Amino acid sequence: MPDTMHSSAHTSPTRVAILASSDKTQQLLSELLEGAGLEIVARDLPSDNFLSLLESVSADVLLVDLSEETGRETDIIDTLLDYDKLPILFNDSSPASGGANALWAKKLARKLAELVCEHAPVTAATILPEPVSEPTLETAAVADSVSPNITTTTLPAISETAAAPNLARDQPLDAASKPPAVKTPRSKLEKPEGAAVNFWVLGASLGGPQAVRQFLAAVKPDLPVAFILAQHIGANHISLLAEQLDRVTPFKVLAGRSGYLLRHHEVVLAPADKSISITEDGYLSLGPAPEKAIYSPSVDDAMIAVAKRYGNMAGTIVFSGMGDDGARGCEAIAEHGGIVWAQDVDSCVISSMPDQARKTNTVTYSANPRMLADQLYRYYSDAIT
Repeated sequence: MPDTMHSSAHTSPTRVAILASSDKTQQLLSELLEGAGLEIVARDLPSDNFLSLLESVSADVLLVDLSEETGRETDIIDTLLDYDKLPILFNDSSPASGGANALWAKKLARKLAELVCEHAPVTAATILPEPVSEPTLETAAVADSVSPNITTTTLPAISETAAAPNLARDQPLDAASKPPAVKTPRSKLEKPEGAAVNFWVLGASLGGPQAVRQFLAAVKPDLPVAFILAQHIGANHISLLAEQLDRVTPFKVLAGRSGYLLRHHEVVLAPADKSISITEDGYLSLGPAPEKAIYSPSVDDAMIAVAKRYGNMAGTIVFSGMGDDGARGCEAIAEHGGIVWAQDVDSCVISSMPDQARKTNTVTYSANPRMLADQLYRYYSDAIT
């Protein structure tokens, strides 16, 4: 699809495509935005053919309204997470619910035009302060440096007696015995109160959002683990993915930022356009991504960073995805005494990444996402009780 982004010097109307849950909502949005001077070039109900429709029109921006129950909202958002050709604006409150008027339409039109003119990602936020009766709009794009305003809560540190054993390949967890000693010397630097002790990397690509959602939905709230999710995804969609995952899991889900203290009971999303490392005292550090990086974010790099810092207190799970990203990282986790699991073939959309992980002979357990979550809880059950 050709790049149809306007510069600020262009005066032609912003061309908008609308994806809405009902014909009524489509009609209302179209009338309001056309009245505000925008051009509607496509509108449709949620369907498998919507992306094909987008490819056939010269839209500048996509407006999505899924506020009414569609029964497929999760699948639709998963699809849009992989769509990087247009800026996307999500409307949290349907105009059909009341409060939408000419003034609201002008504000919406201005925000849509700004997305097109700026082209660069913008921080996910309410577009303008609105009266309670007016709908709130949020963008799906995020800034290059994500700094969400999140209040953190200090969590009790889990004793290192909760360390996970390094299991023999494909040996059932409940039949495995613990290794005699830690393989990787641990830092003597005292960590801040609440810093994570047990740390797992979740690596995923195509089909990953669905699998990770199922896994995190089954995670128990008292599981003494911190997660970092390295999901191949467009940089504009990290914030949206975090928001979607946060709705289904008892863990707090947030986009990663430099200087953030990594804690148990949280899932931190690796930024797509940054490299990550972890300081000795447990803080996330972000740097420029390698210029010739094949995968973004790199599952391998996330695993290697965690392996170096957490040693045999680390683990990883490789979920659905295409390619071999994560294979090198699995070897690093295992070499430092950590644990390597993978999603099984039958539950994957694409099993290439888990299959490549299994070829390294480091994977000790394979199952569907819910079973992986259950097994992880049993794995730490001694520490929890």
